Amino acid sequence: MTYQIFKCAKGDMNYPKAFSNLKGMPDLLYYKGDISLLNTYNSVAIVGSRECSDKSLSFSSEAGETAAKMGLVVVNGLALGCDTAAIVGALRCGGKCVAILPGGLNNIVPKSNENLAKRILDAGGCLISEYAPNVPPKKYTYVQRDKLQSAVSQGVLVVETKIDGGTMHTVEAAIKQRRKIAAYAAELERKSGNKYLLDSGNLPITDLNGLKDYYISLGKDMEWEQLSFL
Repeated sequence: MTYQIFKCAKGDMNYPKAFSNLKGMPDLLYYKGDISLLNTYNSVAIVGSRECSDKSLSFSSEAGETAAKMGLVVVNGLALGCDTAAIVGALRCGGKCVAILPGGLNNIVPKSNENLAKRILDAGGCLISEYAPNVPPKKYTYVQRDKLQSAVSQGVLVVETKIDGGTMHTVEAAIKQRRKIAAYAAELERKSGNKYLLDSGNLPITDLNGLKDYYISLGKDMEWEQLSFL
């Protein structure tokens, strides 16, 4: 099946409400699939490094599957590694996913995830970008994409990241947007970013029970001890 690209401008009924009151949000969006998923207020961004440990890949897959089973929409940037594993986990049990792309919708990156992008749409999900369909991704567009991931989500789950990894752009944006952040607490080879987050007073996720508690908290009107290191 071929999916049509649609446009959505600020002020339109289906423009993500989560973007409306935040600075730096795009005036125009391009999307395929069900954009209404961005207005459900029950989504979590599951993000992490492209180069990650097998342990993190397994956790990310379980995190995606658990989120989907609990009725949460899984959001990320369709990158290799943790992002891909979370999407695959969610799709495995019929979940919905939103992939926010750093380039136009005719430029799926990585190219190896073109089939995964189609699976997202076939499952009733959405692909979205602030860039015209044929615009290639640039270094700065990845940073802007990271801001949108957290903006449309109620929480950001960091699976694995280096202290200077791209995932930290999403974390920085999430702090400013007052999203609920959690990090996977495990003995990881490349865990410097995770350790930094956890040492800063963030909620550690150590097992599936903790994971479920975090997901439940996203749907509650509760005070959250947010990070304050920026």
